[in-house]
Amino acid sequence: MLSPRFHHFDEVGSTNDVALEMAQAGEPEGAVVVARRQLEGRGRRGSRWWDEPGQSLLMSVILAPGGPVDELPRLSFVASLGVAECLQEVCGLDACVKWPNDVMVGGKKIAGLLVEVAVLPRGSVAVVGIGLNVNQTSFPDELADTATSISIETGRTWDVERITVSVAEHVFSEYDAGGFADVLRRWRERMWGVGARVEVTAEGRVVSGIMRGVDSTGALVVGDDDGNECVIHAADGLRVVGESSR
Repeated sequence: MLSPRFHHFDEVGSTNDVALEMAQAGEPEGAVVVARRQLEGRGRRGSRWWDEPGQSLLMSVILAPGGPVDELPRLSFVASLGVAECLQEVCGLDACVKWPNDVMVGGKKIAGLLVEVAVLPRGSVAVVGIGLNVNQTSFPDELADTATSISIETGRTWDVERITVSVAEHVFSEYDAGGFADVLRRWRERMWGVGARVEVTAEGRVVSGIMRGVDSTGALVVGDDDGNECVIHAADGLRVVGESSR
């Protein structure tokens, strides 16, 4: 099994940026960049990632699985499953995964992921950024209704370093476990929102319907109001507007 090699920083602009620079300088897969604070943390589509210094897990992992470049974003399924498994096994939380790259507890976001790809002379590498709320006890007003933390959910404070090591080990375990089909099967078992009415914004249009799940490539499947199945590979937004099964 691939073992994590940790590189700790007190403060960085973005752990993904540091990891990408390290990969470009020749750092092999297995490196894990960890920061106490990010000044320019980001999520998908350029959104900002809010963190409270020292209270969050902020890390980026360098992976180089080989294969087509367009398949590297699938690592978000590997990593989000690893985070969810860690939250259940270590913290006793019933964690779900939200397409394409969030982890949820009790209907609120507890972690987010961002996969970025670099094509290098030695081959393509992926950097998987993970932000996990650990010891926050409150959030800004704009996040209060949608975000949570391990501490809020368990009523206790956690050792951030211990959680960091455990998350990395779980992600690496999933990475080494085998093919994407098995990861996707177990990811589906934890998928949040199946059966819910959703609105998905993709390619400048809004698709409304019932979330059916994901197909064999990890694309979202939504049954629209005309009885058609819409397959969505990337989206700018996903909003649940009705009840879900989880």
